[in-house]
Amino acid sequence: MPQGIWIPVILASLSSAATLAAAETVPAVPAPAAPKTLLDDALLREFEPDLHGRPERLSTYLQQFRRAVVRDPRLFAFHARAEWLDGSRVRLTGWVEFAEHRAALRELLQRLGFSHVDDRLESLPSAALGAGRFGLVKAPHALAYDRPAGARSVENDCLLGESVFLLREAEAGYFLCRCDEGYLGYIAANDIRRVEEAEFVRYQDGPQVRLCENHSDGERHLPLGARLKCTGRTADAVQVLLPTGETASVPLAKCELDESAGDPAVERAIAAALRLQGTSYLWGGRTSAGVDCSGLVQTAFGTAGLRAPRDSDQQAYLGRLTAMRWSRAGLRRGDTLYFLRADGRIGHTAIYLGDGQYLEAVRPAVQITSFHPQDANYSAARDAAFAFAKRWLD
Repeated sequence: MPQGIWIPVILASLSSAATLAAAETVPAVPAPAAPKTLLDDALLREFEPDLHGRPERLSTYLQQFRRAVVRDPRLFAFHARAEWLDGSRVRLTGWVEFAEHRAALRELLQRLGFSHVDDRLESLPSAALGAGRFGLVKAPHALAYDRPAGARSVENDCLLGESVFLLREAEAGYFLCRCDEGYLGYIAANDIRRVEEAEFVRYQDGPQVRLCENHSDGERHLPLGARLKCTGRTADAVQVLLPTGETASVPLAKCELDESAGDPAVERAIAAALRLQGTSYLWGGRTSAGVDCSGLVQTAFGTAGLRAPRDSDQQAYLGRLTAMRWSRAGLRRGDTLYFLRADGRIGHTAIYLGDGQYLEAVRPAVQITSFHPQDANYSAARDAAFAFAKRWLD
């Protein structure tokens, strides 16, 4: 498993998010009270049975924290180092994407007796990136590594035209990025065209072309599987816009053209989900007799022919990444939404309906909730806990 790449979110109200987290991850009756802490005693005692932290074990605590809380370094950007200074305080350096992980790590250290924590973790995406926190792969393919230099392994291979969310600039001419499906990796800056959010979203909207076989026109190579923006067509070819701004012509026989305004399967899934609106919340449920959050999503998309895993943290691996907590302009109707528990784990999912509205299974019943603070159905805690969105049907 790679080192140095770890977890995501920005939390406005930890206590409110913790209340929602408890509601989504504990069986139905009785409704639990909001937890007073982010990490339970049983988990803390796995770090130290007597809850007495030892400075010489700080690096071990961080490794345990990554395994127990952050869990999957492919999905969550988290890299922390700890130093014991002056015999009295812990200094944290590195970076963290989601505030939930920062808060959970600070609580861990404090409850182990390290009362003075000098938190110098950089929040991602890095402020140094400015507005250019988005990228389009401009090379035929770009390898994503677990680290920017030295002994390293390939985490992913990103194709021409794929979108990447930039998190920080690294050494050796690399960026730490979120790849098209959400995986993290270091990609060479020379393989990415940096853009601002509006262009990033615009390139991915509208008619698209998917290459069904390799195509070369003497000047450039377009790989099988590449997804590119369509700008026009003739009787036997389509014109595509490359991330570089250049155009190319691809024979119709070598590609699939999607000119539709939306996938009918997405609307079937949404229609099925809306038929469950008002259904009572039932932990583990999947029917109108009772349904939970991941059961709602699984059942709805099942009617459209997509068989998804059962739980929200498993479903989060599916599809193409379309939005992050800090960039929601790419959200589209039918995207699946993922929310973090107060301790930083994925604990809830929902279906985006458009216009800032989403359908979710919560207690007491399936309802439509809003991302807009001015709406009566707005949930500030849910808004703050939103992590990212994926598109299953494209």
